[in-house]
This record gives sequence, C-alpha cells and structure tokens, in this order.
Amino acid sequence: MDMVKRIVGVFLLLTALAAAVLLMVTPLIHDGSPDYPLWKILNWFMAAGTVAILVVAFLARRAQGCEKLDSLERLRVSLVFYGAIVLAMLFFWEWFWTLNPDSEPGEPAVISHMVYFPIMDALYVVMSITVGRRLAICTDTSDS
Repeated sequence: MDMVKRIVGVFLLLTALAAAVLLMVTPLIHDGSPDYPLWKILNWFMAAGTVAILVVAFLARRAQGCEKLDSLERLRVSLVFYGAIVLAMLFFWEWFWTLNPDSEPGEPAVISHMVYFPIMDALYVVMSITVGRRLAICTDTSDS
C-alpha cells in the first residue's frame, strides 16, 4: 500500500509541476486561437489527480473520526478535505464546459479561460503539492 501511495504522490507532484509551468508560459506560447492543445492533454491528467486528491482527503477525514487529534492536525485535514471539494467542483465544471463544443460561445469562453481556469489551476497546484508531498515524501503516510 505504501508503494501505491508513493506512486500517486509522485503523479500529483509531476502534474502540479506541469500545471504550474504551463500556467506561467501559456501567455508566451499561446498563438491567440481559441484552442489550448497542451491544456487539453494536461486536463486529463489533472482530472485523475483531482479525483486522487478528493479520495485521499476523504479517507484522511474519515480516518480522523472521533479520535482525539490536536487542533493543528484537525485543521490540516479539514483544509485539505474542503479544499479538495472546491477544487473538484471548479475543475470539473470548467473541464466539462470545455469538453462540450457548444458551451463556449464568444465572451463567456474568454472569461472562462482568463479568470476561472487560472484560479482553478493555481488551486490544483497547491492541493497537488500538499497531498502529493505527504504521500510521496513524508515517511509516515498512514494518516493520509
């Protein structure tokens, strides 16, 4: 089970790195067309990462149960859990919107790509690093 956690953690860290780099360089490499081919590929990996974050956060929250935990640990688990829910809602709302070719006419598509996606991508990077680091690097992953 530790090997699976480490693999998922490395996957999350790699997708976080890819999303962070692509988020920063997209204005430099984008040709101005309504298409974002690199994001279309990365979004599939981010979808898997978002589900993984949600599952890990849910399991950590459930494991917390009625145990007597210190306030900081309870806060950390709660922040990751609720952050994962917000990430999943934002990511899948935006992603499904872009997968439907009839849903992005004109100005709403521009607003979507200029406002919502960068916010969601930044949240994905933060959540992926938080959960991925805990799964891949930290020696005690039993509570994640």
